Amino acid sequence: MRNFFTYLPPCPREDIWGASVTALGFSRVGAGKKYPLAQHPHSRHFSWERGRVLDVYQLVLISDGAGVLESGRPGEAWRLTGGQVFVLFPGVWHRYAPDKATGWVEHWIECRGRAFDEVRRLGLLSPDTPVIELDGNTAFQETLMRCHHRALQETPGNGDLLATLAVELLCELVQIAGNHGGPAQRQETRIQRARQLIVDRCDGPLDLASIAHELGMGYSHLRQSFRRICGVSAREFHSEIRMRRACDLLDNTDLSVKEIAEILGFSSAFHFSASFRTTHKHSPSAWRLRRSSLDPAALGERTQRGPT
Repeated sequence: MRNFFTYLPPCPREDIWGASVTALGFSRVGAGKKYPLAQHPHSRHFSWERGRVLDVYQLVLISDGAGVLESGRPGEAWRLTGGQVFVLFPGVWHRYAPDKATGWVEHWIECRGRAFDEVRRLGLLSPDTPVIELDGNTAFQETLMRCHHRALQETPGNGDLLATLAVELLCELVQIAGNHGGPAQRQETRIQRARQLIVDRCDGPLDLASIAHELGMGYSHLRQSFRRICGVSAREFHSEIRMRRACDLLDNTDLSVKEIAEILGFSSAFHFSASFRTTHKHSPSAWRLRRSSLDPAALGERTQRGPT
Protein backbone atom coordinates (compact mmCIF):
# COMPACT_ATOMS: atom_id res chain seq x y z
CA MET A 1 0.00 0.00 0.00
CA ARG A 2 1.26 3.48 -0.87
CA ASN A 3 1.37 6.25 1.72
CA PHE A 4 -1.89 8.17 1.91
CA PHE A 5 -4.20 10.09 4.19
CA THR A 6 -7.73 11.30 3.66
CA TYR A 7 -10.14 13.40 5.71
CA LEU A 8 -13.85 12.70 5.52
CA PRO A 9 -17.06 14.52 6.46
CA PRO A 10 -18.76 13.05 9.55
CA CYS A 11 -21.24 10.27 8.84
CA PRO A 12 -24.75 11.82 8.62
CA ARG A 13 -26.15 8.78 10.50
CA GLU A 14 -23.60 8.88 13.31
CA ASP A 15 -26.43 8.80 15.87
CA ILE A 16 -27.62 5.46 14.48
CA TRP A 17 -24.25 3.68 14.43
CA GLY A 18 -22.72 5.41 17.44
CA ALA A 19 -19.59 6.30 15.50
CA SER A 20 -18.23 8.24 12.57
CA VAL A 21 -14.91 8.00 10.73
CA THR A 22 -13.37 11.39 10.02
CA ALA A 23 -9.93 10.43 8.67
CA LEU A 24 -7.67 7.50 7.78
CA GLY A 25 -4.08 7.09 6.75
CA PHE A 26 -1.11 4.82 6.14
CA SER A 27 2.58 5.70 6.21
CA ARG A 28 5.76 3.72 5.70
CA VAL A 29 8.43 5.86 7.37
CA GLY A 30 11.98 4.89 6.46
CA ALA A 31 14.93 5.08 8.84
CA GLY A 32 16.17 8.62 9.30
CA LYS A 33 13.19 10.18 7.53
CA LYS A 34 11.60 13.41 8.77
CA TYR A 35 8.34 12.80 10.62
CA PRO A 36 5.44 13.43 9.98
CA LEU A 37 6.02 12.82 6.28
CA ALA A 38 3.30 15.05 4.82
CA GLN A 39 1.52 18.26 5.71
CA HIS A 40 -1.83 17.48 7.35
CA PRO A 41 -4.51 20.11 8.08
CA HIS A 42 -3.48 22.51 10.84
CA SER A 43 -5.92 20.92 13.30
CA ARG A 44 -4.22 17.51 12.81
CA HIS A 45 -0.59 18.40 12.10
CA PHE A 46 1.91 18.33 14.93
CA SER A 47 5.58 18.65 15.70
CA TRP A 48 7.54 16.80 18.38
CA GLU A 49 8.41 20.09 20.06
CA ARG A 50 4.80 21.20 20.59
CA GLY A 51 2.90 17.93 20.68
CA ARG A 52 -0.81 18.01 19.96
CA VAL A 53 -4.32 17.82 21.45
CA LEU A 54 -7.16 16.36 19.35
CA ASP A 55 -10.93 16.68 19.68
CA VAL A 56 -11.45 13.15 18.29
CA TYR A 57 -10.11 9.62 18.87
CA GLN A 58 -7.31 8.07 16.84
CA LEU A 59 -6.40 4.39 16.75
CA VAL A 60 -2.84 3.93 15.49
CA LEU A 61 -1.43 0.52 14.62
CA ILE A 62 2.35 0.11 14.36
CA SER A 63 2.80 -3.00 12.22
CA ASP A 64 6.58 -2.82 11.92
CA GLY A 65 9.51 -0.84 13.30
CA ALA A 66 9.74 0.97 16.61
CA GLY A 67 9.21 4.36 18.20
CA VAL A 68 7.93 6.22 21.22
CA LEU A 69 4.65 7.73 22.45
CA GLU A 70 4.26 10.39 25.13
CA SER A 71 0.68 10.93 26.30
CA GLY A 72 -0.80 12.92 29.15
CA ARG A 73 2.25 15.00 29.89
CA PRO A 74 5.81 15.27 28.53
CA GLY A 75 8.09 12.59 29.89
CA GLU A 76 5.44 9.88 30.34
CA ALA A 77 6.75 7.67 27.55
CA TRP A 78 5.70 4.30 26.13
CA ARG A 79 8.10 2.34 23.97
CA LEU A 80 6.36 1.25 20.76
CA THR A 81 7.16 -1.80 18.64
CA GLY A 82 5.49 -3.63 15.76
CA GLY A 83 2.26 -5.37 16.72
CA GLN A 84 1.03 -2.65 19.07
CA VAL A 85 -1.89 -0.21 18.89
CA PHE A 86 -2.04 3.08 20.72
CA VAL A 87 -5.15 5.16 21.30
CA LEU A 88 -5.20 8.96 21.26
CA PHE A 89 -8.05 10.45 23.29
CA PRO A 90 -9.84 13.79 22.86
CA GLY A 91 -8.44 16.50 25.10
CA VAL A 92 -5.26 14.55 25.98
CA TRP A 93 -1.91 16.02 24.99
CA HIS A 94 0.38 13.64 23.10
CA ARG A 95 3.27 13.28 20.72
CA TYR A 96 4.82 10.26 19.02
CA ALA A 97 7.49 9.43 16.46
CA PRO A 98 9.38 6.48 14.97
CA ASP A 99 12.97 5.72 15.92
CA LYS A 100 15.32 7.31 13.44
CA ALA A 101 17.34 4.09 13.38
CA THR A 102 14.43 1.86 12.33
CA GLY A 103 11.50 3.94 11.10
CA TRP A 104 8.08 2.29 11.29
CA VAL A 105 4.89 1.40 9.44
CA GLU A 106 1.76 3.06 10.80
CA HIS A 107 -1.93 2.55 9.99
CA TRP A 108 -4.38 4.95 11.61
CA ILE A 109 -8.04 5.82 11.74
CA GLU A 110 -9.71 8.84 13.31
CA CYS A 111 -13.18 8.45 14.84
CA ARG A 112 -15.74 10.10 17.03
CA GLY A 113 -19.14 9.15 18.45
CA ARG A 114 -20.96 7.99 21.53
CA ALA A 115 -19.68 4.39 21.21
CA PHE A 116 -16.12 5.65 21.72
CA ASP A 117 -17.20 8.07 24.47
CA GLU A 118 -18.98 5.28 26.36
CA VAL A 119 -16.01 2.93 26.13
CA ARG A 120 -13.85 5.66 27.60
CA ARG A 121 -16.40 6.50 30.31
CA LEU A 122 -16.52 2.89 31.43
CA GLY A 123 -12.73 2.69 31.51
CA LEU A 124 -12.59 -0.11 28.95
CA LEU A 125 -10.01 1.98 27.12
CA SER A 126 -8.22 4.65 29.11
CA PRO A 127 -5.69 7.44 28.55
CA ASP A 128 -3.81 5.96 31.52
CA THR A 129 -2.95 2.86 29.45
CA PRO A 130 -3.02 4.00 25.81
CA VAL A 131 -0.82 1.22 24.38
CA ILE A 132 -2.34 -2.20 23.66
CA GLU A 133 -0.36 -5.28 22.67
CA LEU A 134 -2.09 -7.29 19.93
CA ASP A 135 -0.28 -10.52 20.93
CA GLY A 136 -0.47 -11.89 17.40
CA ASN A 137 -4.18 -11.10 16.98
CA THR A 138 -4.65 -10.23 13.29
CA ALA A 139 -8.35 -9.34 13.38
CA PHE A 140 -7.74 -5.69 14.28
CA GLN A 141 -5.30 -5.10 11.42
CA GLU A 142 -7.54 -6.94 8.96
CA THR A 143 -10.52 -4.76 9.89
CA LEU A 144 -8.40 -1.63 9.72
CA MET A 145 -7.22 -2.61 6.23
CA ARG A 146 -10.87 -3.06 5.20
CA CYS A 147 -11.47 0.50 6.40
CA HIS A 148 -8.58 1.79 4.29
CA HIS A 149 -9.71 -0.03 1.17
CA ARG A 150 -13.30 1.13 1.69
CA ALA A 151 -12.23 4.78 2.08
CA LEU A 152 -10.11 4.65 -1.07
CA GLN A 153 -13.03 3.31 -3.14
CA GLU A 154 -15.17 6.41 -2.52
CA THR A 155 -18.43 4.56 -3.18
CA PRO A 156 -21.90 5.70 -2.06
CA GLY A 157 -22.75 4.72 1.49
CA ASN A 158 -19.10 4.71 2.56
CA GLY A 159 -19.84 6.81 5.62
CA ASP A 160 -22.27 4.25 7.03
CA LEU A 161 -20.03 1.27 6.25
CA LEU A 162 -16.97 2.95 7.70
CA ALA A 163 -18.92 3.83 10.84
CA THR A 164 -19.90 0.21 11.42
CA LEU A 165 -16.33 -0.93 10.75
CA ALA A 166 -15.12 1.63 13.29
CA VAL A 167 -17.43 0.09 15.91
CA GLU A 168 -16.07 -3.35 14.95
CA LEU A 169 -12.52 -2.05 15.47
CA LEU A 170 -13.51 -0.62 18.82
CA CYS A 171 -15.05 -3.91 19.95
CA GLU A 172 -11.97 -5.85 18.86
CA LEU A 173 -9.68 -3.47 20.73
CA VAL A 174 -11.78 -3.61 23.89
CA GLN A 175 -11.72 -7.40 23.76
CA ILE A 176 -7.96 -7.51 23.26
CA ALA A 177 -7.41 -4.99 26.06
CA GLY A 178 -9.70 -7.01 28.33
CA ASN A 179 -7.55 -10.10 27.85
CA HIS A 180 -4.72 -8.25 29.60
CA GLY A 181 -6.82 -8.12 32.74
CA GLY A 182 -6.89 -4.47 33.80
CA PRO A 183 -9.29 -3.63 36.66
CA ALA A 184 -11.93 -2.02 34.46
CA GLN A 185 -11.81 -4.84 31.95
CA ARG A 186 -12.09 -7.49 34.68
CA GLN A 187 -15.10 -5.68 36.07
CA GLU A 188 -16.74 -5.50 32.64
CA THR A 189 -16.14 -9.23 32.12
CA ARG A 190 -17.80 -10.10 35.42
CA ILE A 191 -20.81 -7.91 34.71
CA GLN A 192 -21.21 -9.46 31.27
CA ARG A 193 -21.11 -12.85 32.97
CA ALA A 194 -23.79 -11.65 35.40
CA ARG A 195 -25.97 -10.58 32.47
CA GLN A 196 -25.60 -14.00 30.89
CA LEU A 197 -26.48 -15.77 34.14
CA ILE A 198 -29.61 -13.63 34.47
CA VAL A 199 -30.64 -14.52 30.92
CA ASP A 200 -29.98 -18.21 31.53
CA ARG A 201 -32.03 -18.14 34.74
CA CYS A 202 -34.90 -15.91 33.70
CA ASP A 203 -37.34 -18.76 34.40
CA GLY A 204 -37.32 -17.92 38.08
CA PRO A 205 -37.03 -15.07 40.57
CA LEU A 206 -33.78 -13.12 40.51
CA ASP A 207 -31.25 -14.42 43.06
CA LEU A 208 -28.63 -11.69 42.84
CA ALA A 209 -26.93 -12.78 46.06
CA SER A 210 -26.23 -16.20 44.54
CA ILE A 211 -24.88 -14.65 41.34
CA ALA A 212 -22.64 -12.31 43.34
CA HIS A 213 -21.25 -15.28 45.27
CA GLU A 214 -20.66 -17.20 42.03
CA LEU A 215 -18.75 -14.26 40.55
CA GLY A 216 -16.73 -13.64 43.69
CA MET A 217 -18.28 -10.20 44.24
CA GLY A 218 -20.04 -8.58 47.14
CA TYR A 219 -23.80 -8.20 46.75
CA SER A 220 -23.76 -4.39 47.00
CA HIS A 221 -20.73 -4.14 44.74
CA LEU A 222 -22.47 -6.21 42.06
CA ARG A 223 -25.65 -4.12 42.31
CA GLN A 224 -23.77 -0.84 41.96
CA SER A 225 -21.41 -2.06 39.21
CA PHE A 226 -24.27 -3.57 37.20
CA ARG A 227 -26.20 -0.30 37.16
CA ARG A 228 -23.11 1.76 36.36
CA ILE A 229 -22.02 -0.43 33.43
CA CYS A 230 -25.42 -1.48 32.05
CA GLY A 231 -27.44 1.68 32.75
CA VAL A 232 -30.23 -0.30 34.46
CA SER A 233 -30.43 -2.28 37.67
CA ALA A 234 -30.01 -6.06 37.66
CA ARG A 235 -33.67 -6.37 38.73
CA GLU A 236 -34.83 -4.18 35.84
CA PHE A 237 -32.73 -6.23 33.42
CA HIS A 238 -34.15 -9.48 34.80
CA SER A 239 -37.69 -8.17 34.43
CA GLU A 240 -37.02 -7.05 30.85
CA ILE A 241 -35.65 -10.48 29.87
CA ARG A 242 -38.59 -12.23 31.53
CA MET A 243 -41.14 -10.05 29.75
CA ARG A 244 -39.45 -10.56 26.38
CA ARG A 245 -39.68 -14.30 26.93
CA ALA A 246 -43.32 -13.92 27.96
CA CYS A 247 -44.14 -12.01 24.76
CA ASP A 248 -42.46 -14.70 22.69
CA LEU A 249 -44.50 -17.44 24.37
CA LEU A 250 -47.75 -15.49 24.02
CA ASP A 251 -47.09 -14.70 20.35
CA ASN A 252 -45.79 -18.05 19.20
CA THR A 253 -47.37 -20.78 21.35
CA ASP A 254 -50.83 -21.87 22.46
CA LEU A 255 -49.75 -22.18 26.09
CA SER A 256 -52.19 -20.80 28.62
CA VAL A 257 -51.37 -17.77 30.74
CA LYS A 258 -51.08 -20.10 33.75
CA GLU A 259 -48.62 -22.37 31.92
CA ILE A 260 -46.49 -19.42 30.83
CA ALA A 261 -46.47 -18.11 34.40
CA GLU A 262 -45.18 -21.49 35.59
CA ILE A 263 -42.50 -21.65 32.86
CA LEU A 264 -41.20 -18.21 33.85
CA GLY A 265 -41.22 -19.04 37.56
CA PHE A 266 -43.98 -16.68 38.71
CA SER A 267 -45.74 -17.66 41.90
CA SER A 268 -49.13 -17.47 40.19
CA ALA A 269 -50.89 -16.47 36.98
CA PHE A 270 -52.17 -13.41 38.84
CA HIS A 271 -48.62 -12.32 39.73
CA PHE A 272 -47.50 -12.86 36.13
CA SER A 273 -50.48 -10.91 34.73
CA ALA A 274 -49.87 -8.01 37.10
CA SER A 275 -46.17 -7.81 36.14
CA PHE A 276 -46.97 -8.08 32.44
CA ARG A 277 -49.59 -5.33 32.65
CA THR A 278 -47.13 -3.03 34.44
CA THR A 279 -44.63 -3.46 31.62
CA HIS A 280 -46.86 -3.59 28.54
CA LYS A 281 -50.05 -1.79 29.62
CA HIS A 282 -52.06 -4.85 28.54
CA SER A 283 -52.96 -8.11 30.24
CA PRO A 284 -51.33 -11.24 28.72
CA SER A 285 -54.71 -12.28 27.24
CA ALA A 286 -55.29 -8.84 25.72
CA TRP A 287 -51.74 -8.83 24.32
CA ARG A 288 -52.31 -12.21 22.68
CA LEU A 289 -55.69 -11.14 21.25
CA ARG A 290 -54.20 -7.90 19.91
CA ARG A 291 -51.29 -9.75 18.32
CA SER A 292 -53.50 -12.43 16.79
CA SER A 293 -55.59 -9.73 15.12
CA LEU A 294 -52.42 -8.72 13.24
CA ASP A 295 -51.43 -12.29 12.30
CA PRO A 296 -51.44 -12.57 8.46
CA ALA A 297 -52.37 -16.25 8.62
CA ALA A 298 -55.34 -15.59 10.88
CA LEU A 299 -56.34 -12.63 8.73
CA GLY A 300 -56.20 -14.85 5.64
CA GLU A 301 -58.47 -17.43 7.26
CA ARG A 302 -61.00 -14.76 8.16
CA THR A 303 -60.90 -13.40 4.60
CA GLN A 304 -61.51 -16.84 3.13
CA ARG A 305 -64.43 -17.47 5.49
CA GLY A 306 -65.94 -14.14 4.63
CA PRO A 307 -67.44 -11.59 7.02
CA THR A 308 -68.90 -12.93 10.24
